[in-house]
Amino acid sequence: MNKPTETLAKAQGPSPRNAWVFDLDDTLMSNVHDYAFPILNACKLVIDTLGDAAPHVSAIVALEQEIDSRRVAEINPATNQPYGYSMERFPTSLVEVYREICRRVGKSPIRSVESELLYTGLKAFDSSRYRKNVYSDTFPVLDFLEKKGDLILLLTKGDKRVQGRKLSVLDAGKRFCSVRVVESKKTPEVFTEMAKGLESYRLFSVGNDYEKDIVPALGVGYRGVWIPVETWEVIGRLDEIRARVDQSRCIELRLLRELVERYDEITGMVA
Repeated sequence: MNKPTETLAKAQGPSPRNAWVFDLDDTLMSNVHDYAFPILNACKLVIDTLGDAAPHVSAIVALEQEIDSRRVAEINPATNQPYGYSMERFPTSLVEVYREICRRVGKSPIRSVESELLYTGLKAFDSSRYRKNVYSDTFPVLDFLEKKGDLILLLTKGDKRVQGRKLSVLDAGKRFCSVRVVESKKTPEVFTEMAKGLESYRLFSVGNDYEKDIVPALGVGYRGVWIPVETWEVIGRLDEIRARVDQSRCIELRLLRELVERYDEITGMVA
């Protein structure tokens, strides 16, 4: 989804001096609760199906998080590749939760219930939800940077089928000079590739996950803009993560719009 190389080449010169590589989920649009309603509906279905044999709802949610987290690194037998953040990981994890609970209480899983769990989980990928998820600050901030003459790029991690729907909502092909979706993780090599042709620019990585959006970028010369969100992957760990932030090269913001308010401070950070 990259624009032609000459588009970047024409932009080269004394201005703009800044290039911003934005994360997508929980940075430009909310993602933290996309899975919440399907998970809660799945809990209700499990309870309705198993009755008093079902564990407390809090235990079901905890089991779902445990299985979902574990499946990120597990091998999908259909592809012989890790599930990662694909649609094959979720909502199939909901089925695994139901099967595990059935195993623990000595009941046989019901095929129709498994099918309903899959259908329930797929509602997490409803495009109409994505439109509502775009932060109110997103377009004003992107417009501000464009008016500054800065380059705006997007680097997101996830299933390309899912991320593609979100990118359409953002009209990403027109708003960003380069868009890339990685299915596994953001590595220093990926950030280096994003920066090709931008050697004269000050590079910034903007994201909600310090460990995944910022640290790999700092290692290859970027500055960081961290806007923390307590997702399921970092629940209860934000203070621990904050203690490790390289404050000489990374600024923490509370909200995306602070990028506009503190633009001069951010762009003045040392490399």
